[in-house]
Amino acid sequence: MSIDLVVCGAIIKDHNMIHKVIDSVLHYDDLFRQKYILLDGPPDDKFITFIENYNWYKKDIKEKYEDYFDIIQFDKNIYFREMIHHICKTSDAKYLFVIQDDAVVDNMNLGKILIDMSIKDMKLLSFPHKQLPLDNSHHWFEGFEDMYPDPYIKTHGWSERVFICDRMHFMNALNNSSKNSKNTINFCDTIYHNKMKSKEWENMTDEDKEEYWVNWGCYTHWNVFHRHLVAKR
Repeated sequence: MSIDLVVCGAIIKDHNMIHKVIDSVLHYDDLFRQKYILLDGPPDDKFITFIENYNWYKKDIKEKYEDYFDIIQFDKNIYFREMIHHICKTSDAKYLFVIQDDAVVDNMNLGKILIDMSIKDMKLLSFPHKQLPLDNSHHWFEGFEDMYPDPYIKTHGWSERVFICDRMHFMNALNNSSKNSKNTINFCDTIYHNKMKSKEWENMTDEDKEEYWVNWGCYTHWNVFHRHLVAKR
């Protein structure tokens, strides 16, 4: 039951954030088969001083972490979705633990979570920023089945800041999802979010919604959360 760690980075003003992120997950080091840092290319609209600063940042990361991480740098600004698609093809682990460069996550029993994901055939487990109700009142998530006594909720929608996914299942979900807006081209969780905001979703039965859910297999952890550091780019 192999799992790789994937830290996703991009141009950022506070260069200390990524170290806090890495510190929040490195104590699971013995569980990770491989560890990656992905560094997106700089956006085209940034001034040369920003790009020079970003190049220094990437050089510093490489010096600090190249003995512990496989560091992958992209020449062009491809955004999150394409970086994740790339690592899904590069890795051969069963699961990916993905965390963005401005989110720190609570302590968790990662070994137990991986066992649960395997036994219950959970395809995607995200860690929200707060506890979610089951009354459909959260605009980004729609819980529809509590897995009590296990600390998971089946949800429509998820958060890409911190999540664990079944790599092949997730890659297939991306491959089968259209890129019909700037958000869905650049990001992953917006695919589901856009679907939930559509008129089509309003008219779908619960059975139809659950059929769509199967494509992603989303669960949300009930009591392990992330803290968004809110990076300035």
